[in-house]
Amino acid sequence: MSAPIVTQGPHKPLLQREAHYDPAPEIFAADNRGFFSFPLAQGSQTYQELTGLDEIRLTLSLWHPSEKQVIDYDKAYVEIRASLNPDDEHWTRIAEVEPVVPPYNTGQRFDGWIVLPVLSLNMALQVYGGGFQPRSRIQIRSSAFFVG
Repeated sequence: MSAPIVTQGPHKPLLQREAHYDPAPEIFAADNRGFFSFPLAQGSQTYQELTGLDEIRLTLSLWHPSEKQVIDYDKAYVEIRASLNPDDEHWTRIAEVEPVVPPYNTGQRFDGWIVLPVLSLNMALQVYGGGFQPRSRIQIRSSAFFVG
């Protein structure tokens, strides 16, 4: 995670931080029903210290490395899950990510963004998806901008 940037807002200093999560290895694949889960991590760290931050602006992009496979936006489903306690890894669904494309279409990529509240001082996120082609390889890129 990059060093915090402090700028002066109208009422208080604004704390900002940026994170670029590790990409999925090329062999990352959906199961035989088209589901997957992928932790958002930087190196070996999945939990992030979020003291003084209020929101997470998350972007993500998913695609099949093979040009022969497309994503059916009517079936594809992506959500963000959070674990709020490193001592008890319970994953809670906190948001569904809608693709930034016209509905009722297919395409090469599932691109989306969402703004999430900071729910814990120490929090981990993961991308969970379904409705993708069974046993297909998936590439994932994600980054976050934290604001306080």
